[in-house]
Amino acid sequence: MRVGEHISVIASFGRPYRIRPVRFRWSGQILEVREITYAWKTKQGINDVYHFSVSDGTTMYELAFDTGSLNWRLESLEA
Repeated sequence: MRVGEHISVIASFGRPYRIRPVRFRWSGQILEVREITYAWKTKQGINDVYHFSVSDGTTMYELAFDTGSLNWRLESLEA
């Protein structure tokens, strides 16, 4: 299901340039990222956008981090 909403994310930023979402808030809930199943990078204009396919143990989510705006979005979910 497509969502396309801005969300709040707690993430770890390690070296070298490694981003790892840890938990996020959506629809009034705090969801724990238990597993990152896939990660990839795309371009949106001059900005890099990092995408993460993550699971909370029951649902798969696609999160995206835009390096230009520093915003996170929940792009989609699959229950």
